[in-house]
Amino acid sequence: MKALMKIELERAFKNKWFYVSVSITLLIVLMDIWQNVLPIRKNMESWLNGSDYQCPGLYMQWMELNLSAPSMIYHFIIPLLAALPYSMSIYTDVKTHYMNNIVTKIEKKKYYLSKLITQFISGGCIATLPLLCSFIITAMILPAIHPVAAVGQYPFRKSEVFGDLFFYNPLLFVIILLIIDFIGFGMINCIAYIFADLLDNKYMVALSPFIIYFLQYVVCSMIGRDSIRMYLQVVHMRVNSLGYIFLDFTVLAAAIVIAYMIRCKRKDTL
Repeated sequence: MKALMKIELERAFKNKWFYVSVSITLLIVLMDIWQNVLPIRKNMESWLNGSDYQCPGLYMQWMELNLSAPSMIYHFIIPLLAALPYSMSIYTDVKTHYMNNIVTKIEKKKYYLSKLITQFISGGCIATLPLLCSFIITAMILPAIHPVAAVGQYPFRKSEVFGDLFFYNPLLFVIILLIIDFIGFGMINCIAYIFADLLDNKYMVALSPFIIYFLQYVVCSMIGRDSIRMYLQVVHMRVNSLGYIFLDFTVLAAAIVIAYMIRCKRKDTL
């Protein structure tokens, strides 16, 4: 199992699509730095000496919290970029009969489990890597000024989920946010694992996480409730949405487990 996991992780992280996805996300990060961080740095002296407002620092201008256009673009396309490097592999393994060679040497359930774990890890890593890079670069440019709720310049209120934590320990808040994004986008990336059996086109398999993610956002907007896209921008995570958050991710987790169990019990390898 360890050897198989190593092989699958190498397939996920050592291919051209991984570098394409990471390059695009880093371009979005640099766009955000250019538009929203560097202008603050250039005017830092006026903010510190002549403004009645709190100087915009790391925890105000970090891409995940500033609600800028690059941040919106990132949250819109990241399911597609996260799916590109690895989501087509289970489909191509079957079509090229690579899977037949593997399951003669290792239990089929271990093969499918390694695919599922790799799918989850690759999606989570591609989604959180640009956010981590954005945080580090922003921290190199702007001071880590402790957020103050009273100034009203932050997208958070203490009544929101993690609101108290953000104003009490913002660094811990950032760590928790990155963990939430890793888990959330990792699970979204596993949607391709579900659809690899249902679709007969590898590109549609890779597109399936983005399509479901976007459709769920549209439907939720129509019925007036928050979507997964909103949850994973934690600044939009409202206390009264916690029930929906639990329901949505429970349904997604159940669908992933069912897809895994069906594959393990299926006798054919076609």
